[in-house]
Amino acid sequence: MTKGTEVGYRIEGRIGYIDFPRDVTAQVRESAYQAYNELARARVAVVGMSFTASDYLNSAGIGLVISLVEDASMAGRQVYGFGLSGHYRKLFGMVGLTEQMTLVADNAAMLARLGSPDGADAASGAAGDVSEASR
Repeated sequence: MTKGTEVGYRIEGRIGYIDFPRDVTAQVRESAYQAYNELARARVAVVGMSFTASDYLNSAGIGLVISLVEDASMAGRQVYGFGLSGHYRKLFGMVGLTEQMTLVADNAAMLARLGSPDGADAASGAAGDVSEASR
């Protein structure tokens, strides 16, 4: 999971998870890119963004999520988000994130959509490290 203000990651089969902390702000940018790049190196096919521990996303945090979703989509990865409050689900729709990511209630709903517990039915992963400096 996450420690304090750092973004964590974990890999389960073909699914890579990005675990966001309580506050998603500019302060988590570096650890978010580190987490995503680890998932890219592992060539995961699916990125599950867990907001289960998150209570607050400011504009910089939402911008960060947008960048990560765009990067994952461009690399051919399926992107899911879960654990968001109704307010943030609505906001993600308003800023267009739901065009590139699928919002579901929780991890179990994501796995059900993928058709298997480890994402084995998901499309094969693609490479694509992203660095903050390349922006």
